[in-house]
Amino acid sequence: MGYMPAVSFQSVSKTYRTPKGDFQALNSVSLDIEEGEFFGLLGPNGAGKTTLLNVLAGAHAPSQGNVWFQGVDVGALNAAERCRLGIARTHQV
Repeated sequence: MGYMPAVSFQSVSKTYRTPKGDFQALNSVSLDIEEGEFFGLLGPNGAGKTTLLNVLAGAHAPSQGNVWFQGVDVGALNAAERCRLGIARTHQV
């Protein structure tokens, strides 16, 4: 089997519908994270950091693109498998 990152974001976009019109929080984000690698997301308020993590945690589905955790689409993970991500949600989003 070839190379497989621990987490992979492939052309992930997320658009929210609001009363004032559509709001694009993510625009074609692609990022691979290696197993054991530490990473940080930096950016100003409204840059999409929380949205990206919510997509990874399965709290929001991407409007476009795919997110993979150890080769499995995060949308297909069950609750026990999501725990392996190491992302804690403290409130319902």
